[in-house]
Amino acid sequence: MDIKHTLFFILTICSGSVFAQDTGFGFVKNNPDGQTYLYTTQNISSNEVISVQFPQDGTVACCKLTKTTGGKQQQGDAMDLLNESDMHIYGLDIQYSAPFIGIAVVGKNATGNGVSAVEVKDQATTISTCLSQEGVHLFSRKNGSLNGHLYLSLGYDVEPTSNSCETESSESVPTDVSGYIKNRDNCDSLRGDIPERDPADPKILDRVISDINKYCKGTDQQLKQLKEKYSGNENVEKLLSTYEENIEADMSF
Repeated sequence: MDIKHTLFFILTICSGSVFAQDTGFGFVKNNPDGQTYLYTTQNISSNEVISVQFPQDGTVACCKLTKTTGGKQQQGDAMDLLNESDMHIYGLDIQYSAPFIGIAVVGKNATGNGVSAVEVKDQATTISTCLSQEGVHLFSRKNGSLNGHLYLSLGYDVEPTSNSCETESSESVPTDVSGYIKNRDNCDSLRGDIPERDPADPKILDRVISDINKYCKGTDQQLKQLKEKYSGNENVEKLLSTYEENIEADMSF
């Protein structure tokens, strides 16, 4: 699997973490040379623990613990689009088997919440990633209000993976619509990459099917209800029109 396909799949399903406003966060990125880096606006000390997402069985899991390997350096391919703070890179003491971009949170309390979210349960902030045509966006919201927006350039154009970037950056999208879009994007990503049964890991297909059932079940009815509820809202109608109807009828596992 090449780097573009890997990033496309990972970022399609990748979205979401929760942490306090004074908790550090950013991108974790593993390069083709095997080196892994943290991109953040925070000043990170050498003894701080970093929780990072990682790829597992064709999806994204949370979280492994790591630390920085040295001092910070400034660079030009990541930006803070909301607060315009300086971005820094830190080397991380962790390796991945393939190129990967995900979410990093400073601290030990990050836990997974489904295929697309990471939480620090005692806080009230959410973070999500999405892939636009030119790069990866990371949005932070505290109590529903946007308080962070980081951007990481990929260096080449790609096809956006979902409506997530548009809904994250727009305050006008109703919460039930944005919630449906995230869930449905997870569903469609999983439906589009069903693995063959592997004798070396016979349970991987069962896990993927379980996730598909989790994120796809009920989406046909929800889509119908949202279209009826927001009939006449051109912005919402445009977003919902991109989704295929009656997908559950074709799901026979």
